[in-house]
Amino acid sequence: MKPLPPTFAQEVRRLRNERGLSLNQMTTRVSYSKGHLSKIETGVAQPNPEMAKVLDEALGAGGRLIELADAPARPIPSDDTSLVAYGTIFDGHRTLGHRHSPELVLAGLRPQVEALSDLARSATDPALGRGLWLLAAKFAEYAGWMEQERGDDASAAELTRRAVLYAAKGGDRELEAWALVRQAEFALYKGDARATVAYSRLAGKSRSIAVQAGAAQREAQGYALAGDELRCEEALDRAAELRREVDESPYGSTSLEDQVAITRAWAFHDLGRHAEAAEILDVQLPLIAPTALRARTRFGLRRALAHAEAGEVDHACDLVADLLDNIRQVQSATVHIDLTAFSKLLSRLRPAAGREVAAEIREILFA
Repeated sequence: MKPLPPTFAQEVRRLRNERGLSLNQMTTRVSYSKGHLSKIETGVAQPNPEMAKVLDEALGAGGRLIELADAPARPIPSDDTSLVAYGTIFDGHRTLGHRHSPELVLAGLRPQVEALSDLARSATDPALGRGLWLLAAKFAEYAGWMEQERGDDASAAELTRRAVLYAAKGGDRELEAWALVRQAEFALYKGDARATVAYSRLAGKSRSIAVQAGAAQREAQGYALAGDELRCEEALDRAAELRREVDESPYGSTSLEDQVAITRAWAFHDLGRHAEAAEILDVQLPLIAPTALRARTRFGLRRALAHAEAGEVDHACDLVADLLDNIRQVQSATVHIDLTAFSKLLSRLRPAAGREVAAEIREILFA
């Protein structure tokens, strides 16, 4: 079956991305707002001749957009139903991932990776096949994150490699660069500053602004691990500047209001600037949605660590006491790394108010 030509909306988005333009940058070239441009690219706003002409000139399309605007509306293929259905299933798994153990989420997530890759291989419609490969990549990438949360870095890396392969089959080459950001994360949690920075720099060569922003954040954290304050600050400022150019990142956390601020707090903590880290997290934590239990638990624990290292040990113990039920529920290997650090801190400082909390932490860690 001959592949369908792109729609007007798809071609506008492709040309904009190809030229490295954000929606904000497009507003300086045309008289449409960022919100209206987004509606054009998602097909909510239908093109008229004037709109097509303006965007064609702004994107140097050589009449291609004018031609597509004149084309009859494309009927929605019946096979799109499967893509929509699997998209809804993915959203459900992500919702579960915010609140429940990785084991529970992976029980349903891994079979979907296999099912989607099988469907993609057998698809006779190239357009449907590409859509299925991209969905398979999305499921595999998230399954990799859940495997990391479960504490299985080897499975996480294997699923991330599969996600890159599937994304390439679907026409998305950016995920390959994002996989390097994930490699930087693996190195970060192992405390390997050199590898964290090396993977981040490789990822930073991507043409995707979203990938560059994520890479700059990990690079900053690598420098913080190494105690290089100047380079850490430079990378954080670069990440903040790049984030301002990202309309909506398809990669990384969807739970954080300000990813760079959270990264800055984590980096400051590693640099020994604990009071500053605690101050940032005091502001950022309430901005995380109550439904994003995993993120609230992870960064709530880091907030407690920062307060404890800043000398507010009793307050930190109160913060951790409020998190203990959540820690039991999300069962995160990466959260347990910070919980172990807090347990060691209590052993060293021995605050009277921390005895009960310390006992509960030991129970969790050795359950």
